[in-house]
Amino acid sequence: MSGREGRTKALAGLAAPNAGAQHAAKVGFGLMVTALGLCGGLCAGLSGASAFLQNPLVGLLSAFTAMLFALPYLLAILWIDRNEREPWWLVLGALAWGAIFATGWSILVNDVFIGVAFEVVGDAALAHQLGASLSAPFIEEATKGLAIASIYVLFRRHFDNVLDGVVYGALVGLGFAVFENFLYYAHTQEIGGVLVLTLVRGVITAVGSHPAFTALTGVGFGLARVLRRGVLRWLLPPLFLGLAMFAHFSWNTFTGLFMTNDAVANLFLSLPLAVLVLQLPNVGLLLLLSCLALRHERTLIRKYLQSESVLQPGEIDRLGSAWRRGWHAIRLLLRLEFRAWWRTRTRKQLLVKLAFERWHMDEEAEGDPATAREHAQAVQALREQLGSAR
Repeated sequence: MSGREGRTKALAGLAAPNAGAQHAAKVGFGLMVTALGLCGGLCAGLSGASAFLQNPLVGLLSAFTAMLFALPYLLAILWIDRNEREPWWLVLGALAWGAIFATGWSILVNDVFIGVAFEVVGDAALAHQLGASLSAPFIEEATKGLAIASIYVLFRRHFDNVLDGVVYGALVGLGFAVFENFLYYAHTQEIGGVLVLTLVRGVITAVGSHPAFTALTGVGFGLARVLRRGVLRWLLPPLFLGLAMFAHFSWNTFTGLFMTNDAVANLFLSLPLAVLVLQLPNVGLLLLLSCLALRHERTLIRKYLQSESVLQPGEIDRLGSAWRRGWHAIRLLLRLEFRAWWRTRTRKQLLVKLAFERWHMDEEAEGDPATAREHAQAVQALREQLGSAR
């Protein structure tokens, strides 16, 4: 037996004396999140039903365009997460949290804030601007950030690194954007208004809006997951949440500085310029971090699989390159070798999972033996599954 295999079995047999306390804490946190989610879902449901029933035809068109123009962003997010994909139920859960729970609480708090602001300033336009600048960025990013915190705490086994933080944050933000856009479109009460707002919110200003804002929060949780130990890591989630709030605040507050009295100029010049100045820096930062995270994933996959006896010839080279992996899959499909394609796809997923489990096991052996034990058990199970699937 090699030293690595012996360490894996030793870790797998460790006791977890604090497992009961951790489980109780997770259950309590989960119940709190569920209660908040149900309240938010009720608010969102009432708002959505009200907007739809005012004019069902416009409501259907609004829902269709809101979802249609979000689809390319969803596909891009899932493509970025191509190495170690997140479970479909967590993907749907993140989208649903953003679309239902986060929007519900945000609608409630923002409406109350605008009402109080109107009583103070006596001007409806100013009250709405104050709500957009002083309420929306903070309550919306906080409620969306709660979803990422929940995944981090309750489903940590599926939260591996910075890229996962970006993916979960972008999914939550995308869900929020879809439902918020639907409400804006439906409240125009006319088809022309839906089409114009779709161009503005779904096309021109969509690239760096809610998905990008909340992905910044996800970066903070992803960095905390990678660092694992030390006081600094606990400062990163609130730091990046603050950065997300600031990016949101800047967009809501300073976009008006680019606007003119010419509606056509605003649509085709002012808004694109505002996106360039206020949104693209955040998008560029997220793309850079995502590229670095993908590079880190490729390094981990090669490092932790190169000594594995379960590998087949050429597998590690394909796993290290998305282009090689994709071209290999295309060749199998073109030759109508569907069973071989499915078998290769399944092995790729298992091998990447094995690499990540070994990484977590090694990194957490000192700081959290109970978690390391769980990963060691997963490593053994994956080796057995891969060995029997040759």
